[in-house]
Amino acid sequence: MPRPVDSDQRLADIADATVRVARENGAQAVTVRSVARALGGSTTLVTNYLPTRSALIMNALDRARDRWKTEREGAARNADSTPLEAMLDAVLTSNADDPALRTLILEIVADATLDPQLRDRMRRESEDFQVELADAATRSGHRNPQLVADILYLALRGSIIASAEDPALWGEARLRSILLEAVDALPHDGPSPKTHRPSR
Repeated sequence: MPRPVDSDQRLADIADATVRVARENGAQAVTVRSVARALGGSTTLVTNYLPTRSALIMNALDRARDRWKTEREGAARNADSTPLEAMLDAVLTSNADDPALRTLILEIVADATLDPQLRDRMRRESEDFQVELADAATRSGHRNPQLVADILYLALRGSIIASAEDPALWGEARLRSILLEAVDALPHDGPSPKTHRPSR
């Protein structure tokens, strides 16, 4: 009798293999075949769960999105800075997999132009992130939180491209400094966040 398969664990394993292939060989190298090879099995090991390359990449990004959200929530609870600064700090703090995941975001954005369902899904996730930014801006005392959210959303999305083009130039420390200075320049009530920002 065959052993039951833990579908969630299998999807997690596929996500890990997807990121590993992207990290070692670049996002363009991510295919059903290359991920199956990284898992040490046949392509059906992947296609039984994720039938297309886009589904493969979205599986990895879905798991990363959940981790990133948990990290942002943890940063907000434990921060000595404003909620918005804590959120930006979490967004701009990477682990070893995050650069590869950002290149996968660029891949899926390109695919979404041809796939209406994928495009709608990405739009919903983008809207959710903008709501999160606006909420953090509101709780940080910004007078126009939606404008703050719009500016930061565009800047953060642009940083994905910039850091992929030249990671040495657009490192985390520089991006963090630029975005926090931009936040400081926007109208807000109360003392400047600079007055309680820890030095780096």
